[in-house]
Amino acid sequence: MSTLALSWTLARRDWRAGELRLLLLALVIAVASIASVGFFVDRMRQALSLEARQLLGADLVIVSDAPIAARWRDDAVARGLSVAETVTFPSMVLAGDRTLLASIKAVSEGYPLRGRLRVADVPNQPDRFADGVPERGAAWADAQVLQALGVSTGGEVRLGETTLRTPRVITLEPDRGANFVNFLPRVMIRVEDLAATQLVQPASRVSYRLLVAGDREAVAAFQRDAKSKLSRGQQLESIDGGRPEVRATLDRAERFLGLVALLSAMIAAVAIALASRRFAERHLDGCAVMRAIGVTQGRLQTLLGLELLWLAIGGGLLGAFVGWLIHFALVAVIAPLIVLTLPPPTVLPGLQAMA
Repeated sequence: MSTLALSWTLARRDWRAGELRLLLLALVIAVASIASVGFFVDRMRQALSLEARQLLGADLVIVSDAPIAARWRDDAVARGLSVAETVTFPSMVLAGDRTLLASIKAVSEGYPLRGRLRVADVPNQPDRFADGVPERGAAWADAQVLQALGVSTGGEVRLGETTLRTPRVITLEPDRGANFVNFLPRVMIRVEDLAATQLVQPASRVSYRLLVAGDREAVAAFQRDAKSKLSRGQQLESIDGGRPEVRATLDRAERFLGLVALLSAMIAAVAIALASRRFAERHLDGCAVMRAIGVTQGRLQTLLGLELLWLAIGGGLLGAFVGWLIHFALVAVIAPLIVLTLPPPTVLPGLQAMA
């Protein structure tokens, strides 16, 4: 009888005798516990990563204290990436005899590449996702700006040498950073209206940003090339290095969720060890008889290894499926506490739990 067929025969015999049921149950519980946490952690990690990209407004950002050369934009577009530009600086906004120091942000079409702006027609009223960016001749502003200047939505403010309407109120700006300029009330205009204001002059304190988003591999390749071509006053911002507060949040979340998965693995290891010891003790006499009738040690090890392999494959698949079902319960429990939309899990946590 071939070794493969004999191992299958022994496995069926042990199953009928009940020898494998306890070990299978321990294996299914072990894999299910690890897989359930793994699927949940995977979805949370994906959601946090997506949220972090929204805090950047893109997958990668080039920041410069001077206008960014067109070659950067052309290179990104040639790689199939989406691009957008912003120009940020502090300036005075006027309405009648009132003035206010604000943070001016000129944005191009397509901004932001990750996340969505939210605006309202009237301050302190329900908001909605913005459809694009401010139109030509318009300025979207924080409610504080309108209140301080005594202007209602639809009114006019003066910015440099041009007058702009204020048809919308900004309620959420996903990529608003934590530097000094961004703490000021925001006024957002279209980048095509920037020249007419005549506010950007030599020695002006201006931050230019080129936002890039798209396929992960293409973004990574663009980032590698950009690192070697940055000039004075330019830097890259990404989830990993450009925004340390975002990276720190992700690291803390992953460490916590990783500890939960590790605890599940330790409990699972204890269950497997106890069941395996019982299985080994109950097979000592049978192995001794097989050795006595001439079965070599190598073939005996192969037979037992194959028998456990069939058990591992069946128990692993069943445990991964059970864990996939259980993780929905974890999501249901945590859903009221978070505002993130969790993407579907990948198959990797199931394979890791089986391994």
